[in-house]
Amino acid sequence: MPNTQPAQVMTTNPAPIESPSAWMQYGTSPTEIILATAVVIGAIASVIGSIALLLKVLVPVMQSNPSQKKE
Repeated sequence: MPNTQPAQVMTTNPAPIESPSAWMQYGTSPTEIILATAVVIGAIASVIGSIALLLKVLVPVMQSNPSQKKE
């Protein structure tokens, strides 16, 4: 009869993975970062568009001769 020895099973814990709720709590969710970036880009585009429209309206007014308005 062969000599048998009891074997000890060792389990290793997998590396801890952050839960999605932790991502949302700390603001590090990939989706949240993408959404925030899109909102910032949209806001910047809106400001640039507003400035362009304002210049389109104001430049002709500023270039007109002021003496013509007084007459």
